Amino acid sequence: MFKSLGDLDALLKQHDAYRSNCLNLIASENYTSMKVRSYLDNDFGNRYGCYATLNPSVRDYTGNKYINDFEVQTHELMKEVFHGEYVDLRPIGGHMAGMSVVLALLDPGDLVIEVSLENWGHGLVGPMCQVSHFNKTINVKYMAFNEDRAVDNAKLEAQIRAEKPKLVIFGGSGTLFPEPVRQFRALADELGFYIAYDASHVTGLIAGGVFPNPLDEGADIMFGSTHKSFPGPQGGFVTSNNRELMKKVGETLSPSLVTSHHLFRIPALAASLLEMKTFGPAYAKQIVANSKALAMALEKVGFNVLGKNRGFSESHIILVDAGAQVQVGPAKHLEQANILCSDDFSGASPEIRIGTSEITRRGMKEGDMDQIAQLIYRSLILKEDAAVISKDVEALVSKFQGVAFAF
Repeated sequence: MFKSLGDLDALLKQHDAYRSNCLNLIASENYTSMKVRSYLDNDFGNRYGCYATLNPSVRDYTGNKYINDFEVQTHELMKEVFHGEYVDLRPIGGHMAGMSVVLALLDPGDLVIEVSLENWGHGLVGPMCQVSHFNKTINVKYMAFNEDRAVDNAKLEAQIRAEKPKLVIFGGSGTLFPEPVRQFRALADELGFYIAYDASHVTGLIAGGVFPNPLDEGADIMFGSTHKSFPGPQGGFVTSNNRELMKKVGETLSPSLVTSHHLFRIPALAASLLEMKTFGPAYAKQIVANSKALAMALEKVGFNVLGKNRGFSESHIILVDAGAQVQVGPAKHLEQANILCSDDFSGASPEIRIGTSEITRRGMKEGDMDQIAQLIYRSLILKEDAAVISKDVEALVSKFQGVAFAF
């Protein structure tokens, strides 16, 4: 139990020292610049900024004059970067953003098709249905993927025609390649279902212009996180060019899911949006280059890297089947050597998800990927002592303690 502020300071110092010696390949995480972090320290964290959906100037609380200006101008930045005419920043995370879309667009008994946990989906609707109230009103099915972990278009079209969903959600936590939003737009118009896109993982790549913008491709609505490949503070957003959909989402979101929407993050989000407008294209391009180089390096040392037939990855994510030599749960084994990544969320296979966002922000480039692949190989396949590998991890990351592509 903490007894003084010194106890807090000491534990935070330990965390910072530990993380500075880790090779962070967690695809859900990133490293914000010191300038962006500085904007988290503001008075907004003490205030309430509740407002009327689609009309932020109508605030429930007084004293919001400058808060309103800040939030509206941040909305304008989001619109410019993500190409949505309407924006809602009240979700405090990507999952909440997705819940607001699902609950707003579905009526009792409607069917949604999404990406399953087994295919590295976020499991947005499936876990919701574990709550009995939702299980009685929402039906969920899962789209098929092919051997390269890309959506199987033919199977999905057949599924949609047979099962008549109200909503199809593309995107997830293992997105390797652009998904077929454009290809399904005509079918959505024909059969009358909505297309939503979970951009939580690829927001930084969309902002950087190296990954197709789902709204430009024909999605009715997009939601996501303001962290992960996007190097901003943790939070969520929803955006669309459809006013009525955004009205439904906003009225579902507030006050049912959130009232105080953590205003202190808004200045930092604005700073990260300006940062991405300046450095985003170069940053996103380097992320994809690093993903491809690391995937090839991992394949070279013998790993089965998924997506080979399509160049392994067009995102910040690499999916690796660690093989029969590795027990389910290889991420825990790698953690002992200070290499951080994620296991298969479904728990069904020795598959790991590797992300290149943070190592790219730290300044690593294609030439560093062979060494990373060797470290993973030594840990998982050769079973070298974790203490020995962690020293080599520390030596590598010590060269990359700054922040690239940042103010």
